[in-house]
Formats: sequence, C-alpha cells, structure tokens
Amino acid sequence: MIYQKKILIIDDEISIRESLTSFFEDEEFIVFSAEDGESGLDIFFNEKIDIVLTDLRMPKKDGIEVMKAIHKHKPETPMIVVSGAGKKEDIIKALRMGAKDYITKPIEDLDMISHTVNQVLENKRLTDENKQYRKQLEESEHQYRTITENIAEGVFTVDSNENFKYANQAFCKMTGYSNDQVLKSNLKDITDKDSFKVVQDQTQIRKNGQAGRYEIQMINKMEQVVHIELACSPIFEEANQYQGAIAVVRDITKSIALKKKYQKFFDKKDTESKDVVPICASCKRIRLKTQDWIKIEEYFTDSMFSHGICPTCCEKLYPEFEFSNLDKKDTKN
Repeated sequence: MIYQKKILIIDDEISIRESLTSFFEDEEFIVFSAEDGESGLDIFFNEKIDIVLTDLRMPKKDGIEVMKAIHKHKPETPMIVVSGAGKKEDIIKALRMGAKDYITKPIEDLDMISHTVNQVLENKRLTDENKQYRKQLEESEHQYRTITENIAEGVFTVDSNENFKYANQAFCKMTGYSNDQVLKSNLKDITDKDSFKVVQDQTQIRKNGQAGRYEIQMINKMEQVVHIELACSPIFEEANQYQGAIAVVRDITKSIALKKKYQKFFDKKDTESKDVVPICASCKRIRLKTQDWIKIEEYFTDSMFSHGICPTCCEKLYPEFEFSNLDKKDTKN
C-alpha cells in the first residue's frame, strides 16, 4: 500500500485554500486546510502532517507564530511560506523558523509549487534515511565495541598508514600502554624493524582484499619483546578505497618459549646417555637390548654387591652417635 503524504494549507484567502486543496488532491495528497493560524495549529497537532504551506498575514495567529510553534515541537517538519507579504524582514524571519522556501503571491504556476513541495519532501526523506542509517551505524558500533571490549583476544584497527584508530583493553594490556597512548601511535612505534617490514608487506596483500594470518614481534612499554599472532582483514569504504585493517591479536610469547625449550631438548636428546634401562612401571621388569623383558632379579644376577650404610644415612638413622671421626669406609660393613 502506497503511503499518501499529508499536507496542511493555512491561508485566510478562501480562493487560495480551495485552489491549492483541489490541486494537491489531484496530486494524491491527503489535504487539510485552515483559515487562520490557530485552527491550523489545532489540525497540525492532531494529525501526522508531512508538510505545511502557510501564509504570513492571518488573523488570530500569523504565519510566524505558527512556524515558531511547529519548529519548537516538531522541528523536523518541513514548511513552505506562500504569502503576498514579500518584505525582506518577513522572508528572513520565515527562513529562521525553518521555512524551506518562500513563494510569493499571486500564484501563477501551481506546477512550480508542486515541484517545490515534492523536492522538499524528497530532501526530508533523504535526511530521515541518513539519520536512520547513522543510528543503526552507532548501534552496530556500540554492539561491536561491547563485544570487542569483553573478549580475551586483543583487537585493533589501523588506517591505510598504520596509524591506530581503535584498540580494545586486551590489546592495551598486551602493550602496557593506555588506550590514549595507543591511539596516538603507529604500528611502527611498537614493533621492531623486521616486524614492521612484515606489516608493510602484509598491507599490500590487504589492499588486494585478502585477509591473512601472520606473526610479528611487538615491543611493550617495558621494552620487552612480545610475540603476537595477527589475523587481519581489510576495511574498504563505499568507493572500494582501502581504508585500513582490523586485526585480532593473540599473545603467543609463552608458546614461542615452550617451542624453544622443546627444540633445545630435542637437539640434546641424541647427546644424552644411551645406557638408559627401560623398566616397566607396573611389574618392574627390565627390557633388554634384545627387546626381551626379564625380572629385575635376573637382570642383576651377574652383578656383585656389598652391603652397608653410607655415612649420610647413618647420621640420619642414628643421630645420637658421632660419626664425624669415623672412617667413612668402615660404615660399609
């Protein structure tokens, strides 16, 4: 169903009201008319009027008073003045009250008024759409910020020159800098030379519309190296012009350290003693080099042992005796 626009015509001249009413009804408007400002305002506040056409010189309330009242309560309503009082000060007052146009009487071309009305309504539609779009954008941005501020990973955005435009708390914590300090910085300021070269190379990839994942090294406020993994996506404006990138950041410093420890162990394992004897944790049997498993008693059948107690154990077991002057060899028997 097509929505019919509602127009309010306020004029004390009956001939003007009737001709404009007839014309705009033919133009498929819903038309309301009033012979003075007071009755015009009554209609305005009882109906959802889309546009107002008003004279200036009228009984009870003149056009300026009408426009003041409308502008105060519903400033977004477009108004057009149609008047024979073409004084300069009246025109200025009308424009200050929000009039979108000023048409002087006598009206010789109703099509010209129709064109003006439709143009004003179209501008109003575009303005409303822009406001709605901005509202949705603000709501989306608020939701986005709420999400990013509450996730464990760092999140930041940069412009096409790598200047920070946004950073969440997790990322600020990684760097040790405050949000204000980060937003006054460039990626170059908190990365080493080799890492920033990687960033620049990756930016060229982003400009081609490709997302990517890579690792770099940051230098935090304490001048410590922080290894991070970045998952980056490009940001383009409506004209498909590259604006920058958004990155999700993960601190992999501990993972890097563990990898280095593992590699160090891996590199050393071949230099360790090769005379390691595997023992079963359950039955205590020992595996020979032939891969056979034998009882622990059988493994030591060819070994000779003497029995005794070492000096350290003697001191622990018999603290009341003095062992300091004893020959340690004597404790073996």
